[in-house]
Amino acid sequence: MSHRLHSVATLALLGLFAGSAAQAASFDCNKARTPMEKAICSDMKLSALDDELNAAYKAALERSGSKEAIRRWQRDWLKSYAVTRCKDATCWQAQFSERIAALKNVAGSQEPAARWSGHYVRYTSGRKEIDPASITLIGLSGNRVFASGNALWEGPNAANGQVHTGEIEGIGHLKGGKAVFDLDGCSATLALEAQGLTVLEESGCGGMNVSFVGNYRREK
Repeated sequence: MSHRLHSVATLALLGLFAGSAAQAASFDCNKARTPMEKAICSDMKLSALDDELNAAYKAALERSGSKEAIRRWQRDWLKSYAVTRCKDATCWQAQFSERIAALKNVAGSQEPAARWSGHYVRYTSGRKEIDPASITLIGLSGNRVFASGNALWEGPNAANGQVHTGEIEGIGHLKGGKAVFDLDGCSATLALEAQGLTVLEESGCGGMNVSFVGNYRREK
């Protein structure tokens, strides 16, 4: 018997996040193309997890009040090394299970942490910085915040490889109105502002000359 695909994973990979009708669509397994889609169709346990993942994703969208941030977070997860490195159903089963748990922990719109959810880009003097930095935040239950950010510094000899990068990824806690992160050598303190976000301090999250410190605007 042929399974039906109605997964957020498949929809994201096909670029169909834009509308609610697309999110609700289903796909015949005869049309599965990617290794992950084919694995979903051929493995009953993975297929069931895919259904659960889809339900958890939709519930997080509705619960959070920050649909664009959740969509971006899901797209980033699908493109992450943890997912793309998988070559078999067992690996995807582990990733799907972990992702389901993460989505179920998304804070409801009335919880304090939900106010932090969004995508933020660093600006200076009204313009995006030449050395870009951006952070996606997702409010979680228990006064926690997930952060995923990237920063870049391009030196005067960037064409020949003088480019340094930075990354922050992990869960922080809300303390005294700020989000505090201590992530295996990468630490940062963030403050939520009326129009965005300020990274007050940061250490160990990037290479030489790379910093996340500064003022960020919330973007969709």
